[in-house]
Amino acid sequence: MNERNLKILGAMVMIALGISGRVALRPFVPAGSALIAFDLFAIIGIMSVLAGLLLGGIYSIVVPLGAMAGSDLIFGNGLIFVFTWSGFALMGILGWQARKDRAPNATFGLRLTGIGVAGILAFDLWTNLGWWLLTPMYPHTAAGLAACYGMALPFIVGHILTTAAALPLVALPLLRLSENRVKLANSLRACLGLPVTA
Repeated sequence: MNERNLKILGAMVMIALGISGRVALRPFVPAGSALIAFDLFAIIGIMSVLAGLLLGGIYSIVVPLGAMAGSDLIFGNGLIFVFTWSGFALMGILGWQARKDRAPNATFGLRLTGIGVAGILAFDLWTNLGWWLLTPMYPHTAAGLAACYGMALPFIVGHILTTAAALPLVALPLLRLSENRVKLANSLRACLGLPVTA
């Protein structure tokens, strides 16, 4: 399978995992906070960064947008989708920027944690701005915006902890597999008695 087809397959798998992960995690979203949706960060945030990191290019944007579009068809969404979708696309771009220096080691794991924290902060600042702009929940004043961000602080902390902890745990093993995929494929071929490729 050539590199392009492998990336398309990888993108399709990541989108499917994002959608199914959101569906599976939805029952665990704390009662009364469906708008906060921690499931987004446990799945879509990580998939967004991984798409940029492992696939790069257009897939950095296609995977988060595809996963959000598919899961929003199931759960629904309001006009805030403009902010949530673009926020996750931004996280994919952050992953893509880290792609050139990727390595499956502890140092890069710390860098991934930093990328996750930066991505979450950017996402939460952006989507809370959207919430303030699009809803009548807060007055459309500087004080209203400050109140919106103030009320979001506990959720921002939850998002940071969720993503910063899970991202390196998921990404580093996947990077190791990605770096050694030819060896793994040849080992599998040898076990099955198939010809080994160069």
